Amino acid sequence: MPSSVSSHDFIREKVKALKDTYPSLRSKRDEYVFSALCVKANFYKNPALVLNERDFEDIIVDGQYDGGVDVLLSDPNTEGADLIIGQSKYYETIAYEDVLNAMLKMALFYKDMVRGQFEQVNATVQRRFLTLNSEVGEESKIHFVFYTSAPQSGIRRDRIEKKFREQFTGVTNIEVSILFASDIEDEIKESESRRPTVETGKIRIDEADNYLLYGDGAAIVNVSAYSIKQLYAQHNTNLLSRNLRYHIAGRDIDKAIADTINNDPDSFWLKNNGITIICDDFDIDGKEVRLRNFSIVNGGQTTYMLHKSPSINSDHDLYLPCKIIRIVGDTEDEKSSFSLSIAKATNSQKAIKPVDLKANSPEQVRFAQAMREVGVFYQTKRGEVVPSQFRDPHLNSDLVEIGKLCLAAVFQVPGTSRNKPSALYQPKYYDPIFNGNQSQIARLCKELLYYDHYFRTSFQRAFDRENATAPNASVRISFAHNARTICVAFAAFAARYRQGNITDQDLTPLFSSASSESIADTLYESFRELGHLQHFLSPQVFDNKDTCDKVLSKLFNIIIEAGITSYTFESRHDSTLNATNYLKRDKNYYEILSSQWQRTVSDLSAVFSEVGM
Repeated sequence: MPSSVSSHDFIREKVKALKDTYPSLRSKRDEYVFSALCVKANFYKNPALVLNERDFEDIIVDGQYDGGVDVLLSDPNTEGADLIIGQSKYYETIAYEDVLNAMLKMALFYKDMVRGQFEQVNATVQRRFLTLNSEVGEESKIHFVFYTSAPQSGIRRDRIEKKFREQFTGVTNIEVSILFASDIEDEIKESESRRPTVETGKIRIDEADNYLLYGDGAAIVNVSAYSIKQLYAQHNTNLLSRNLRYHIAGRDIDKAIADTINNDPDSFWLKNNGITIICDDFDIDGKEVRLRNFSIVNGGQTTYMLHKSPSINSDHDLYLPCKIIRIVGDTEDEKSSFSLSIAKATNSQKAIKPVDLKANSPEQVRFAQAMREVGVFYQTKRGEVVPSQFRDPHLNSDLVEIGKLCLAAVFQVPGTSRNKPSALYQPKYYDPIFNGNQSQIARLCKELLYYDHYFRTSFQRAFDRENATAPNASVRISFAHNARTICVAFAAFAARYRQGNITDQDLTPLFSSASSESIADTLYESFRELGHLQHFLSPQVFDNKDTCDKVLSKLFNIIIEAGITSYTFESRHDSTLNATNYLKRDKNYYEILSSQWQRTVSDLSAVFSEVGM
């Protein structure tokens, strides 16, 4: 572990380097750039995640009346739109009280904002928080992060975290991270690594020819921890390229592994599950195992902790179980399925998310090709580098984003899309998208990606400007910031209705039981049936950016105006109702449609007739 002084110096040089990389940061204070550096290193390690200069303007909210927060973003690495609230201190030294006070101030900020007490923060922070909080669903976490370039110097993280969590008694979705100088240095170094295929490598075992073969395709050995540490030092996260995920910080697991390494190394073999390596081929010669085209598919947590441990070196080594398996299969689909089955079966230390289990599945590989054919780069697994020609946000995507968009637009459950996106992994949603007509879905998803991008980057800002002085500005702006998924859903619905893909007969249940909690299930078959639909907006509309933007703006405004009317009526009878909770329920979307149907249909006819659709 580097000394605290060298860590601070290292960070200072990286602050300077970031200014060189991003011209817009050159005029910013070092404190501002330090926040940007921490966010980039902490949450954008994945080389497929790109930060541009506009992103920093959105994420870094440090300024006058900022409420004691410097950073607001949605975690790009999670499925559940985890809300990140951060503060940074670009200090050379820091005291316990400074850290504690900063953490408590963030807690107060969050509580005030969810209660609607915006008076103490500026408009930029208000709207940024509203936008991000609107994406928070029942599967999301609220993650508070504190960064400082100062050394830890004996400050007890656990004491600060205990006092912080006392502010949220009974709340289970709170996460806390406190990073000091050396932690940030580690984050930066890890984020600078990339992930090519590990073509060749070798590990050492405890005794010559001490291995147990299973047929011709697998072996069990006792591998040297130091040789694993050396491999990770050489290849970093590339070593985990076929794993379901990279190292995910887990306080209890990490601590247990570290304690055993440091205090009871002789029992490490007994207590640790070991690692599993899959490869195209391996050869055992004496105390050396040579590997070709290989990856660790289980034991990423262990591998990372071995790499970090100062107790493991050439003079102080230990051994752990290691299973080595040759990949089976003649075709790429067969090989991918085999690798995935091994990875799924052997991972047990930390819960695997549904997106991880689908990472290397054959249908995801095929869908990636279908998306590429329509001009979109689709990541089948986190860590893939996005080619430069696909760096525009609406030209690259992944399973999580596509899943949310399809829940909203294809299945017309925009509340579920934002509040419980894991519903996608239910076969009734997953199979029609990824095991059906992939070429059709890919074409439609290309449109949806742009709808979503337009809402986030253009429409929302324009709506804020146009409504800033309205008598009910706070209600209108808050509703619009929560309306992204219903806007995407409605744009697709409107286009499908115009083309006859959704008919009046299909919508009969909408007018008889729109308020029913089960209405989405009733309408499921009608909405999932895409028939021969090849596009939402006609190519002459979608391919003309100005025309497309105008149409989307009008469609978004139609559903927002209708929604505000319905929401305002409902809120008169329920003083606890807010726009965030209102729009998390699918039935409220259906009630908006049904209660104002005649006007909505008339407005749609005018919008589409104007552009010849």
